[in-house]
Amino acid sequence: MHNVFKTDIKETATAVNYTLMKLIALQEENNDEDIRPLTATEEQIQNELDLPAVVDHLTSYLMHNSIQTKVAVLKWIHDLYTKLPNKMVNYIDVLFPALQKTLSDESDQVVQQCLVVLAEVISSPKSTKTGDTVPDTNEYYHKFMVSLLLSFSLDKRLLVERGSFIIRQLCVLLNAEDLYTTLAQILLKESNLKFASLMVEHLNMILFTSSELYELRNRLKDISTKENSALFCCLYDTWCHNPVATVALCLLSQSYSHSCELIRLFGNLEITVNFLTEIDKLVQLIESPIFAYLRLELLEVPCDQNLVRALYGLLMLLPQTEAFNTLKTRLSCIPSLHLHCDDNKVLKSRKEQEVSIDFQGMLNHFIAVQEKHKEYKKAQRTKELSALDKENVDL
Repeated sequence: MHNVFKTDIKETATAVNYTLMKLIALQEENNDEDIRPLTATEEQIQNELDLPAVVDHLTSYLMHNSIQTKVAVLKWIHDLYTKLPNKMVNYIDVLFPALQKTLSDESDQVVQQCLVVLAEVISSPKSTKTGDTVPDTNEYYHKFMVSLLLSFSLDKRLLVERGSFIIRQLCVLLNAEDLYTTLAQILLKESNLKFASLMVEHLNMILFTSSELYELRNRLKDISTKENSALFCCLYDTWCHNPVATVALCLLSQSYSHSCELIRLFGNLEITVNFLTEIDKLVQLIESPIFAYLRLELLEVPCDQNLVRALYGLLMLLPQTEAFNTLKTRLSCIPSLHLHCDDNKVLKSRKEQEVSIDFQGMLNHFIAVQEKHKEYKKAQRTKELSALDKENVDL
């Protein structure tokens, strides 16, 4: 009897929810009539939706324990934004913090629906006349990206367990290039260099492994056009926070000569276990379908000596682990005759492709960023030692 009663309540709630959604649809705004006419009757005014009360109730129910309730609430909010955009814009400041908190929910279904709502909120508003999107007019786009990175910075568990899911969903709901360039520009100014490096590592792995970013990867493979080279340079400036990710980006863009220059500099960096682990992951990527074109280039005559040198450079950095043996086996597949080919033709084509990019300036930027990381680590270690000394004195 109890289960039957519970089922009846659920079915009734679903029916009521559907009916209320239809009522909202009836009140959908006419974009040409944003302001209520002065001749509106008292009955028309009374029949209008009490949005302040509705928003207040919806916000409170986002804290509910039931997954179905939270999903239904988020669908309500989404419907309100799509049906009554000009009115709901007044309640963004109320809903925005609650929606951001909901991203930490344990349910994937809730987080996914929350991202749908947030994407609607932070997308550029539609013109009331044409319905076209007006670019760069929504302040909440940048505000949300800053807040998202702050959440990842404060909660490493959120980044590790949900970071990839959140970023991938946003790439589907929003423009992937805009998303990545915005995050890159924000991270470029990040004062917590350890987090900046970690975040770049995650963004880089998502870039290389997610089907949602297939088009973005294809653009980065060809940096001969002005637009694509600008995208590459934007990401590169921030990717410099993570040396291995920077090399991966250069390999993707077929900037093999620059990859060699970067790998040569690795000898001056602090080689940690985490650093070697990242190189291990890069080798796994090189063996994946993403880099099939790179492996096939090893068969070209004349071969690209810079590509071969870059791969051997990675090999020499690795201890003799499984990744070392994997890369060694791959390099042994290069026909020995090709290794002695004159590569002047290849170098010329690379220079023609990359003529619009100041790679020396980019190399200097990489060195400067890594120098900042060196000083940051030194300062952090000094701080930790000072804190330890203080604890010993207190004891």
